Amino acid sequence: MEQLINKTINKITEWNKRWPRAVVLWSGGKDSTALLHLIKFKAGIDLPVIQYREPKMRERYAYSDKLIKDWKLEVYDYPPNRVSIADGPDVETGELRFDFIKYYQWGKQAAVCLSLGTERPKDSEDYLCAVTDLLQRPTGTFNWPWGAVYIGTKYSDTDLIKGHVPLAVDIRYADDSPMSLYPLRDWTDKDIFQYLEEEGVKPDPTRYVKSWDTWGNNKDKSLNADFYPVCFNCVNRHEGKYVDCPKLKAKISNISHLAPYEDLVNEDLGFRPVVWNK
Repeated sequence: MEQLINKTINKITEWNKRWPRAVVLWSGGKDSTALLHLIKFKAGIDLPVIQYREPKMRERYAYSDKLIKDWKLEVYDYPPNRVSIADGPDVETGELRFDFIKYYQWGKQAAVCLSLGTERPKDSEDYLCAVTDLLQRPTGTFNWPWGAVYIGTKYSDTDLIKGHVPLAVDIRYADDSPMSLYPLRDWTDKDIFQYLEEEGVKPDPTRYVKSWDTWGNNKDKSLNADFYPVCFNCVNRHEGKYVDCPKLKAKISNISHLAPYEDLVNEDLGFRPVVWNK
């Protein structure tokens, strides 16, 4: 573990010399939190942070708010350029699932794609409308001042629709974009949890729980900022011509033919076409 940490710190230190004007992409999850801790407290580099937040259900950011205060972070948030829908069979259950792909400004003209997970709303649970709360949300651009971005993605990461998404590079560049830096590419989930524990950083309990000596995902996602309960009824392209709308308490037309469905494919980041079950 010590060798892995030192190797990562050396990468960060060297990259900081090449790209001193950088920012850390931080979700509040275990990987980006470990990355942020390594940069700030191990490499001794104090960088600003970007944390994209959803406008509603802000109680899901309580863990992040505490770290922002305790670690005295400089945090930026801004809206996406556009939002689309990804669908496919859940790799764990085989059931149909929907996620959102949010495109955020990434440099002067380019955009970065980030996924927002969704869950089927439970009875009496607050939920978001796929149309009014996400597809029709305010969008925009802003002045991008950074030349590089540190990202906590790992080679071992998985996506609930795409499955294993093996990250192919440590450093990635695209036209009109900042350098994307992946210092944790060789880490595993076990490495991340061990590092956080040894450093006295408790992972977000709304996302992760420890059973005996093993960490895993918290099955209760009611306060998880990575997943939101969303109603997709009227934009579900797998349903019929008419669907029930719980918001209007009425049967309405299915407008999925107007919805921006997309299958994100990027070989560098390990995202391959969705494979549908027959």
